[in-house]
Order: sequence, then structure tokens, then C-alpha cells
Amino acid sequence: MLALTAALLVAPPLIIRRAQVDISPPEPLPLGGYTERKGKHMEPGGDPLYARCIELERGNLKIAIVVAEMLTIPESLCREVKARLPKDIHLFLQATHTHSAPDSQMLNDRMTFSVPGIATYRRKWLDWYADKIASSVTSALAASQTEETSDLSAFAANVDANRPRRKGGKPERMALFLKGIAPVFAYYTAHPTVFDSEQNKTSGDWIGIAAQRFGTPILNGAIGDVSPAADGPTPAAKMEDFFKRFAVGIGTKRPTWKTVWDARKPVKWFDVKIDLDSKHPSPAFLKDYGMPAPLAKSLVDKFAPPEANIAALRLGDLAIVGVPGEPTSILGNQIRDAGLKMRFKYVLVCSHVNGWIGYILDPADYDRGGYEATLSFYGRYEGPKVVSAAIDALRRLR
Repeated sequence: MLALTAALLVAPPLIIRRAQVDISPPEPLPLGGYTERKGKHMEPGGDPLYARCIELERGNLKIAIVVAEMLTIPESLCREVKARLPKDIHLFLQATHTHSAPDSQMLNDRMTFSVPGIATYRRKWLDWYADKIASSVTSALAASQTEETSDLSAFAANVDANRPRRKGGKPERMALFLKGIAPVFAYYTAHPTVFDSEQNKTSGDWIGIAAQRFGTPILNGAIGDVSPAADGPTPAAKMEDFFKRFAVGIGTKRPTWKTVWDARKPVKWFDVKIDLDSKHPSPAFLKDYGMPAPLAKSLVDKFAPPEANIAALRLGDLAIVGVPGEPTSILGNQIRDAGLKMRFKYVLVCSHVNGWIGYILDPADYDRGGYEATLSFYGRYEGPKVVSAAIDALRRLR
């Protein structure tokens, strides 16, 4: 008992700092996510968009979790943000994937060709967004108010507010809330597409509204084949239905909080490279776009990044795995289940982290084709390779 007490006395606490930065563009830009908008610029009067940073520090390890209300995170944006930060910061940068934010392809320095309904690269906006997002981290680092905690607790609930949109999909329905002295972040899985292509104003969609209501950033899960369950005749009615479902799921008077980290448990970080095959257009891409194979190959070469990494962190019994694209629920569940077998209490598989390699499907789903397969760029074994890298990251964390 004395040895345990002594160990706790010398173990460093977890320091938590927070910051929020408005990333609403100062002029009208085309919104991303729906090519049906045909590139028209957003209308005035939308909601503000934010980058919310949670900076975690223990000893010499510093991790910045940034949740940005954006469509995607091109690897050029991740690179530019990192270049503006201290070298000792590990960056976990996630796009919420709202379809009511400026088109992130403007920040993709390989997107130098024109595709109808998709924006092209503009250096001005890459620099602007990199400055803004980096400032959320530097503001957190400079924050005068900090939280020092010796434990973190999680509350998990089953929330029936999402649904599959591809064959075999089984969306994770766990909503998780993490707190120290104050809330740290929450987690759920659903595409932020409650607002459809008729919405031409900025909005964080359900995930931005949830962040406002819960007072904490929301990490999004493996959303590649997961839509929100939101029924109603109007977007407002759909949003109300979504949050009614959410309220039913978490509406317990006495939530059970479980300790996932205390001062005896580790905090860790690992980057693991994904062993991707060479880029090439999928059969679905060739079929749907009806272009010659050499031209399709040229487009995919420019559109998709040459490499990508898994970003993973551990907070005691909680593991968070960041995937640089949109994995389906099938793949997300494989990663989660592998982590649970390693005796993590919770494994959060997050989409759109530190890059975007498109949709990530298992081989059978890739062969089925459809919209998601047209945006899968590394062949039918891309999904298993992403899962393998994620499980490798979990092993290293464990």
C-alpha cells in the first residue's frame, strides 16, 4: 500500500488545455461534399465553423487532438499545420466531415485539374486554414487555464441514431463521453449529412450542434457506410429526430462512469505507415465515369496521396485509432474487436484523421462497386491493409 501511494505521488498528472478557433471563411467559397451543388458559392447567414483543440500533456509527451468542422483533411493541410507547430507536438487532426463547409480540395496541393462540382487547389486557402488550425493548438498551449487530473472516466451508451447504407454494414452505436475534472471529448459514428445538397450555408451539421450542446469536441467514428438516422419532412425536423434518438440513448439519470486512466497507467502515441498498393482507378470508377483507363489513372494519381499513416494514442485502457480516410463499419469493427481482445476497455476508430485516402472498403464490398468504390484508390486489398496497420498500432500501444 505504501509503495502504491509513493508511486502515485511521483507519477506526473495529465495536463489538459483547451482552445477553440473560428474557421469560418471570410468570403464566400464553394461548399464540399455534394457535387450536385455544381461548385456554387455558399450563401450568407450560415453557422460559424470551429476547430476545437484538446491538448494532452504528460511528462515529455504532448498530443494535440484537433476536431475541425471541415469536409476532409488533405495531407497537404496536415503537413502545413505541423510545420507551424512545435516539433514535440503529436497532431491528431480530424475533420468532422460536415458537408456544409468549404470544399477541402482547395487545400489539396495535388488537385490542380478541374472536375465538375469539385474545387481546385488554391494556395491562399491552404495557408489560411493551416494558420487557423495551428492557432487552435498554440492557443491551447498558451492557455492560462489548465486542468491537472490524476484520472479520466468514460460513460458509454447505446444510441440508435445511425444506419448502414451498404450491404453488410453494422454501424457502431456506442456514444462515449470522456471526462477528467471537466468533459474532454465525446465520440459517435454517423455521416454529418442531416443537411442535404439543398443546404448552401455553412453548418457543422449534427456533429457541430452536438459539440455546442455537450460543450466538448465530438470525434467521428468509422463512417464510410454509416448515415445518420434522421427522419422528417424538413432538415430541421430531421435534426430534431436525430437528437431525440440521441437523448433516448444517453437519457439515464445516473450514468455509470468507468475509470479508463489513472496515474499508474500509460499515455502513449504511435504513427504506423499503411502498406498501400499502387494507386489505380477501381472498376466502379471506370464504369461510372466512362473515361479511357490512361486518363482515369492520371486523375487518380493526382487525386490520391502517395502514402498514409495510422495515428494512434492510448490513455490507459482507452485506445484511439485515427484512419486517414473513410473506413466502413465492417473495417472499423474489425479494428475495434482486435483492440478489445488486447483488453482495452474501449477502442475508438476515427475517420478523416491526418489525411484522406478516400473510401476504404473490404474486398467483397470493393467488388460490389457503387459510389464508395469509385472513391477507393488503392485496389481491393486496401481495406485489409488499413486494418493491419491499425492493429499493428494497437499492439504497439498495448
